[in-house]
Amino acid sequence: MKHLLVWILLIPLSLSAAGFDPHDRKKIEVLSHFNIPASYLNDPYLHDIYAQKKRESALQGFADSSENTDLFIPILSSLIAQSDLPSEFLFVAMVESQLRGGATSARGAAGLWQFMESTGKLHGLKVNQFVDERRDHVKSTRAAIAYLSSLKQQFGKWYLALIAYNCGDGRLKRAIAKAGTTDIRILTDPKQDYIPAESKNYIRKVVALALLATDELFLSQIQYDSLINTDQENPLATVYLPAGENIDRIAAVLEMPKKNLVVLNTHLKKGVTPPNEQSYPIYIPKEKLDDFRQKFRTRDLKGYFVMHRVKSGETLEQLSKRYDVPKSSIIMENMIGENEERQLNRRVKIPINKPFLKNSRIHTAVPGETLVSVAQLYNLTLEQIKIKNPFVTNTLKEGEKIKVAD
Repeated sequence: MKHLLVWILLIPLSLSAAGFDPHDRKKIEVLSHFNIPASYLNDPYLHDIYAQKKRESALQGFADSSENTDLFIPILSSLIAQSDLPSEFLFVAMVESQLRGGATSARGAAGLWQFMESTGKLHGLKVNQFVDERRDHVKSTRAAIAYLSSLKQQFGKWYLALIAYNCGDGRLKRAIAKAGTTDIRILTDPKQDYIPAESKNYIRKVVALALLATDELFLSQIQYDSLINTDQENPLATVYLPAGENIDRIAAVLEMPKKNLVVLNTHLKKGVTPPNEQSYPIYIPKEKLDDFRQKFRTRDLKGYFVMHRVKSGETLEQLSKRYDVPKSSIIMENMIGENEERQLNRRVKIPINKPFLKNSRIHTAVPGETLVSVAQLYNLTLEQIKIKNPFVTNTLKEGEKIKVAD
């Protein structure tokens, strides 16, 4: 009995030596973010995995490469920060894919969040001959956030949402019914078969990495200081391209290596935007956004523009017909995303061809137009248009005739 008492008293010391201090306040707080009781820090299997992950991270870092972490940690952290997920859910993607954007499992799961094709499609990710949006770093992350949030709503605790993410909600429901409890210590007990062994290790791996990330000294030693900073800005900008646009041309426009742009857009299977979609989003470095706006032109346009003041209820379809310009070109120039057409800005940039400007000698004013906007429309200076129309004021009335050519 005396020897048993000594052994029990030594358990916390042996756990601390093998893994971490189970009384560390930072680690207790991390567990609370997963809705896991503090007593789970005494789980010896968690300590074993923590020690294993610490050894692996010391040798090769947290993820597949430092380039991937520098790119993907800010992307994922910024998107997770906009959701109801705890910031520690960044480590779900690390466990799933080691932050390899092109990762594919033996079972066919793909992308940072390792969605199966059926599950990906269920959560709005397109998979066809042109795109695999499970590899779209932004869309797949948003889909994973929505999926995990729905699982949390279904099961009530974040750790249960994580287990369900790994083994399926049906399997977890049966496990809870069989165990008669949602207690993580019972569900992950290696001696029981309530959930698969893979799921038991999975939840411990995610938690172990999150606990390891509280060790700021260790992170600085392996040069992963970025994990300490949770307030990171998404380094990507979303731009919309017309159907069949080649990513090679975009790389040339932005004067950046094609391989760097491909890493950001691994969802494009053939290196082109889908030919059956009028506009499709790709990602470029945020610092290249101004270059894109200034230099990118759709192949059929010459680089002439007018600024149109949008009337209430006016649609892109109407603007397309009025200026004889493809709707997709207006979308590209203004980077109008999906479902944004009903909330057009007051002024829309209209790309036009020079031949269009030569087709008319008299312009009929529409509501909201001014002499300045008409001059811009026909590539004239204000002085030039005033010479042609000496008695016209700057504020135009609807239907007023303006001479724009001799």
